[in-house]
Amino acid sequence: MSELSRAYVLVVIEPGKEQEFANALISKGLILDSKVEKLDFVHGAYDLIMILSGNKYDIDRRILQMRKLPYVRETQTLIPFEMLDWEDIPLKQNE
Repeated sequence: MSELSRAYVLVVIEPGKEQEFANALISKGLILDSKVEKLDFVHGAYDLIMILSGNKYDIDRRILQMRKLPYVRETQTLIPFEMLDWEDIPLKQNE
């Protein structure tokens, strides 16, 4: 009875090591063994954006494994929260 979740993982990799990092992800089974919804190499403050889905324990375990891989300099994990159901919130009316 585990609740499904989603996490966005932003990763900074050593410059020029994108291929080696991708190979390490595959060799450790972090791509094939997990529920990676999307994996994009990007230009900007981070080099890689990965979207993981599954239960919170598995997501956390995969993120910790990925952080131990060679070439990882920094990571940031974003966990979305459920949006409010605006229909259930009473709106204050102007008088």
